Amino acid sequence: MTIEKERPASWLRDNRGALPSILMGIAVALFWAGGGMSWIRHLADARSFMALLTGLYIALATVAVSVILATIALTDLAGRYARTRNRRQR
Repeated sequence: MTIEKERPASWLRDNRGALPSILMGIAVALFWAGGGMSWIRHLADARSFMALLTGLYIALATVAVSVILATIALTDLAGRYARTRNRRQR
């Protein structure tokens, strides 16, 4: 019994359909990592209450969209993983 090592090119070829979900998950993670600091800095520099309120609404909208996109991407990846796992067990 030997363990067969997969090359990255063959994994990418076999899982090409999962690539958009993986990229979306990475994009959302980068958004949360970089976006938090920049929004805090932006809100701290607000000159008026209206600018602060507008910034908060924009932040709320982007957070809501990022959570929705992350949920869709993770659901897709979990479904793909469950399908391949069920195929291997049969």
